[in-house]
Amino acid sequence: MGVETLIYGYLAICASMIVFNCISVVVFRRRDVAWSGRGARLEREIRKQLARLERGDPVEEAHLARLEQELPHTASLLIFDRTIDGLLEGQEKGTWDYLEALRLVFSRLTVETQRQEPMRRAFFAYLLGKYRLLSPPLPGARELLMELLTESSLYCRENAMQAIYTAGDPQWVLLALRAVDQNGFFHHPKLLTDGLLEFQGDRQALRQILWENFESFSQERQVVILDYIRFSGGGMDREVLDLLADSRRGDELRFSCLRYFARYPYEPAFPLLLSFVDQASQRRWEYGAIAATALGAYPGEGTVDTLKQALHNPNWYVRFNAAKSLEAFHLAYWELGDVMEGSDRYAREILQYQRDLDEARRERKGALV
Repeated sequence: MGVETLIYGYLAICASMIVFNCISVVVFRRRDVAWSGRGARLEREIRKQLARLERGDPVEEAHLARLEQELPHTASLLIFDRTIDGLLEGQEKGTWDYLEALRLVFSRLTVETQRQEPMRRAFFAYLLGKYRLLSPPLPGARELLMELLTESSLYCRENAMQAIYTAGDPQWVLLALRAVDQNGFFHHPKLLTDGLLEFQGDRQALRQILWENFESFSQERQVVILDYIRFSGGGMDREVLDLLADSRRGDELRFSCLRYFARYPYEPAFPLLLSFVDQASQRRWEYGAIAATALGAYPGEGTVDTLKQALHNPNWYVRFNAAKSLEAFHLAYWELGDVMEGSDRYAREILQYQRDLDEARRERKGALV
């Protein structure tokens, strides 16, 4: 009897799920039809305003008043976003001018949105960034976005940061990054580095202000700042070398310094890079592995000798990166004879592997040409 009850109960659950899915399909389809109708009506209205802008006339006040009344509702905001998206994808002339004409509408929306729940504010922040409405910032936008940075939801914080990057204000980015650093919530460093690279203002000014305040950040955010400097143009060789030479600094920060000098060769850093490879077995293997990669940008007899020695390192990554850097110098076979004909099988094989890989790459490139 117990087994039959269990089976009937299971069938009842399955039937309930089928009914729920059927109802959901009907409801969502009706909603999509309704949204399509509202979207088409809104698109017609916007196209009418675009035609006015093209003639040199302003957007109608009645249209602005209607948007101001409708857009505080989430569904209307979603329909608006979908419609504008379609116009921008179709490269409809005047769409950006139309959005600029809506600044007063979005100014009032910003004030109203501050009283709404976090996910609604996060979506609004996404729209502010997406449609470049923060240069200059709307009234109340700073307070709205900075408050979002204190939320535990990554969605809220990341949308706020993405919007702030579009404002082009280095000081605001500094304050936002500091808020993220101090709120205690995990925010993946790559999201922050990639976001900083989307900054819409003066990158040199941003690099400068972040560097001036470098010591006020935790090591994790210092790595983000240094990675941003590395990917956005460098120009701080002496300062980065001082960080690399400071043994009191954390490992991750010094790893980032090594990667910097792989991208921007700096002769005064060369002896330190050699020492990291020479002493690879006396510290974390990452120092030797990253330094071996960096030495690929510093050709010379001393570099070749050091990389050859690194081929005998017990760590596979150190050997692999050393072989890759050696192959980048395109040395003749006789220049590597002591390795290729030596007794260290692992050194010989990793170097031969890189040579074969480079040859295959050149053949592929030749075939494409």
